[in-house]
Amino acid sequence: MPAPETPELLIRPYRDEDFSEVSGLESAGVHEPYRSAVFVRQMGALAPATFLVAVSGTTVVGFTVGLIVQDDPGQAWILRMMVKDGFRHRGIGTMLLRAICGVLHGRSVTTISITVSPKNEPAVRLYHQEGFVQASLARGYFGESEDRFVMKRTA
Repeated sequence: MPAPETPELLIRPYRDEDFSEVSGLESAGVHEPYRSAVFVRQMGALAPATFLVAVSGTTVVGFTVGLIVQDDPGQAWILRMMVKDGFRHRGIGTMLLRAICGVLHGRSVTTISITVSPKNEPAVRLYHQEGFVQASLARGYFGESEDRFVMKRTA
């Protein structure tokens, strides 16, 4: 059965009025509500130009956050990229990834890094398709049994 149509999608910078929806999306994953709320508030303050949301109609259906490395402005990390359940496999993740990479490259970033669980095959595939290569496997990156691929894309 094909996925239902997504109303027109807009990718734009995060706004304070997005807080409730974005922190709800963030906490719906593996994060607890308080930590998710703190993360969203902090990123809204620290990374206003590189915190993007995907909006379908009036609903936030995804977001991504990138940060430029303070001591090396040619380097950046994508810290989060999430798409709401029910909206996956519609190209929203691809659009968010392209948008954040475009914003970062527009700020003279030449290398973008991201970590991803080796078990998250759809995300690994997406990052490969968008020019990221596996730079390393970091065992226990987020603690025991929390291995991550570190993937990089160079402009």
